[in-house]
Amino acid sequence: MTDPSSFGTALWTVLIVSAIIVTFGLAVLSDMAMRRREDRAARTTRAGEHRRDSVRRQEPAHQRDSARWQVSPESGNGRNGSAPHA
Repeated sequence: MTDPSSFGTALWTVLIVSAIIVTFGLAVLSDMAMRRREDRAARTTRAGEHRRDSVRRQEPAHQRDSARWQVSPESGNGRNGSAPHA
């Protein structure tokens, strides 16, 4: 016959292992929900930046073009233009 104390130990073991599995499952679901929320927030942030860019594009053409063609001395070759390089 089966020893009653070993049967109780087996039940406790099954209960504890089941609780651990449920805990890890809830942690995974929570992590997935958090990542989804972060992705949605990043998407709305990027969409907001896109809208601001489109508003900037609606400036008068002469302002856009003058800002586009302003070049700093370092822009082309990475040097400051103060002295010639050999």
